[in-house]
Amino acid sequence: MYLKPKLTLCSLKGVIFMASKAQGAPTKDFFVGMLTRDIELSDAILDLLDNCLDGVVRQKKGINKMTTSDYYSGFFSHISISKDSFTIEDNCGGIPKDVAEKYAFRMGRSSTKEAEDLPTVGIYGIGMKRAIFKIGKSAVVFTRNDDVLYKVTIPADWANDENEWDFPMENLEDDHLLISGGTKIDISNINAGIAETWGTKDKLDDFVNALIKSIQQSYSFIIQKGFEIKINGQRIAPLPISLLFDDKGTASIKPFLYQQTFGDVHVSLAIGFYAPPPSPEDIDDENNLKRSSSDAGWTIVCNDRVVLYNDKTHLTGWGEAGVPQYHTQFIGIRGIVIFESNNPKNLPMTTTKRGIDTSSNIYAAVKDRMRQGLKIFTDYTNRWKGRNESERVYSTAARSVSIDSLIGSRQEIETSTPVVKFRQNKGGFVFNPTLPKPENDKPYRRISFSRSIEEIKDIIEYLYDDREHSATPSQVGEKCFEFVLERARNKEGE
Repeated sequence: MYLKPKLTLCSLKGVIFMASKAQGAPTKDFFVGMLTRDIELSDAILDLLDNCLDGVVRQKKGINKMTTSDYYSGFFSHISISKDSFTIEDNCGGIPKDVAEKYAFRMGRSSTKEAEDLPTVGIYGIGMKRAIFKIGKSAVVFTRNDDVLYKVTIPADWANDENEWDFPMENLEDDHLLISGGTKIDISNINAGIAETWGTKDKLDDFVNALIKSIQQSYSFIIQKGFEIKINGQRIAPLPISLLFDDKGTASIKPFLYQQTFGDVHVSLAIGFYAPPPSPEDIDDENNLKRSSSDAGWTIVCNDRVVLYNDKTHLTGWGEAGVPQYHTQFIGIRGIVIFESNNPKNLPMTTTKRGIDTSSNIYAAVKDRMRQGLKIFTDYTNRWKGRNESERVYSTAARSVSIDSLIGSRQEIETSTPVVKFRQNKGGFVFNPTLPKPENDKPYRRISFSRSIEEIKDIIEYLYDDREHSATPSQVGEKCFEFVLERARNKEGE
């Protein structure tokens, strides 16, 4: 609670006068506005899901997430959205009453709250409150922890009283509500902008579909480990991440792997091909390439939470330090970096958990390894450019393996995949694959240009005597090049 400034009696050389204090307390409008202004609605909802998952981690304290494939099995979070209300309910253990009284509903994490020493993602203590105020003006939070059931009410008129910052709390007796332990948040008095977003069935469907995609991207690892997420009754499926791996032969398609521990932050990295490099025909098919490109790039994970998904910018090393900028010829390259720590403040993620903190020293060191891995596979792609059919002998021989099998302990990886042997390098452990090389390693360059369809058909008719021949533009271009090259060499031999 914030009190009004008080007048104080002061004396100076026998003269008594009144001294006052300047108000320094924030206004509620300012506080709520700053919390909610710079976060997207979908990200605010993800904050609520993060709280559910952190609850699971507290329930399973002492169990290693990385080595337990069904870590989240049996736990769920169900979301219901309509134009007038928002509800999220979970069975993830609930909020201990003393935590609710002292910390959970404060606007920010108290300095007196001890660190939990758990691999959670909650850092600043604002996620639940920010999400509630982003969506609506009032809410009721029901929670059951250790069979203690209570509710906390955020009244619609809470923002009107600058002196009262606390929320009413009430014990409940209900044998049917949250019987497994968990939390239910009912938000009402939906804010005008949000109500407009959900105002019609079509608008609501569009929002839900976009939210599902965002959840798939952000929580694939968690869903794969058994966590159930539903929105309006629809269960969300994960987007599994895998890489090509050929364990037959020394020079074959394998990923680049790296592991290192920085203080209390453990890092696992894997990058390689998830699909064969594109053929010239693939590059000609711009629509197909657009779909494939969405699967390429770097994914960054902090304590199981995806904070950056399939990034192809300088944030993840593209276009820096000798690494080329992303191009469609690199659509087969995918990488993942996993940061883990029992002190989430040390993880290189932003407050919204939807971006990377580029000022992090740990991330700067890891980014060097990311560029190292990128260079391996961009160089490989360039080396085989123009010889795609020959290269596919290697990439199609490789099998697709899940990321889970490549990010365990070094001993586990080396046991399950004997061809992988880590070597120590600059404080970390690296597996640097030996990739196949073309027999003729002369440098190649791609020739690319565009012409009208009618002009291409004129050439097709000339080359094949059939204007409707099925030759692709790349095949036509290659045949034209060979035609001219033969004439040029014959002329040189005259």
